[in-house]
Amino acid sequence: MVNLSQTVARDNWEELLELLRTELQEYGGLMGLLNAQQQTILSRKSDSLLEINQSVQTQMEASQILQKRRQGYVSHMARSFGHTDQASLSELLPYLPDVTQPMFESIIEEINSLISNVRRKVAQNQRLLARLLEVTDHILSTVNPTSHPNTYSKQGKVGNYSTTSSKLMGRA
Repeated sequence: MVNLSQTVARDNWEELLELLRTELQEYGGLMGLLNAQQQTILSRKSDSLLEINQSVQTQMEASQILQKRRQGYVSHMARSFGHTDQASLSELLPYLPDVTQPMFESIIEEINSLISNVRRKVAQNQRLLARLLEVTDHILSTVNPTSHPNTYSKQGKVGNYSTTSSKLMGRA
């Protein structure tokens, strides 16, 4: 006798696999864009940087949409197996056909690894951009020191605050 959860798992695992594969491809594409973004930052191609930043943003949004779709699908499966909506895909693996479980474990591991790599690369690129801004600001202040005076913020950090904005802030 076949129970309901076995029927649901047999009918839904292929659709779930397709969602996971698509999500994996999106994260792979995002990693490629983040690598290109990093190269653009390092080569100081400012005109290309705006374009690549927009591509990264678009790809991140697409990845988030796919992730939410997959999470919704997993929540639906979890409810059909008698679990809460918060159950992870890993918790639901025992309900999938035995022959598919290693494949799902592998793709879940790969997606998690890519997500970690994406986060690491985003943080790296943000640090590189911040450093690039510091260097650019230093160069500008060296070339024209009166236009970039160094002052301290209320938090005690050195920053470049123009005297014009200081006067405006004093009036407010």
